[in-house]
Amino acid sequence: KPVHALMGGAKRKQVDVYLSGSGRETTAEEEVAVYVRGLQQTGAKAVKFKIGGRMGRNVDQYPGRTRKMLELARKKMGDGVVIYVDANGGYDAEAAIAMGRWMKDLKIAFFEEPCPWEEVSETKKVADALEMPVAGGECDSSLWKFQDMIDRRVVDIIQPDLNYCGGLIRAARVARMAAKRGMKITPHNTQIDAAGVKMLNFAAAVENIGPY
Repeated sequence: KPVHALMGGAKRKQVDVYLSGSGRETTAEEEVAVYVRGLQQTGAKAVKFKIGGRMGRNVDQYPGRTRKMLELARKKMGDGVVIYVDANGGYDAEAAIAMGRWMKDLKIAFFEEPCPWEEVSETKKVADALEMPVAGGECDSSLWKFQDMIDRRVVDIIQPDLNYCGGLIRAARVARMAAKRGMKITPHNTQIDAAGVKMLNFAAAVENIGPY
């Protein structure tokens, strides 16, 4: 049987994905070009840009890169493409809130890991301050911590990684915790080709999966 059948059956027959996986080594213009080509080649409707500097302590990869990149992306892609951003813990709460407010007019659909993942209190400050949904959880493995993050609304979208959190069953438990609170789950995944099949089966079977 396919894994989704063992998890209760497929809730959907199509799983839409967002494009991700580029980095911070490019210029703003080069990075936007990567995703514009990706959209043309795949027909995807959503992308995720890495912003700031990874664990960057409020420092951009180079001055002005993030703002220039996102403004250019929205101009090139239009309003019909969903844009997510991932800071990989690059900001403290104050800087993340300022960045989130600036991004509002660009209609960014979620702000992933604005603060270092261990700094739950900082992330909650950002989620409380912004209208924009805040996402996180890819580095976590404790079911107790996931429950606490969900109960206290540390994030708006929970993102367990099927590898890091302990597999399909544990990720499904996190999904059920989130469902009880009316929260979406957008699993994190860094793998491609055959290794990505587990993600498709998980997304097919889980009721409260996010749109991408």
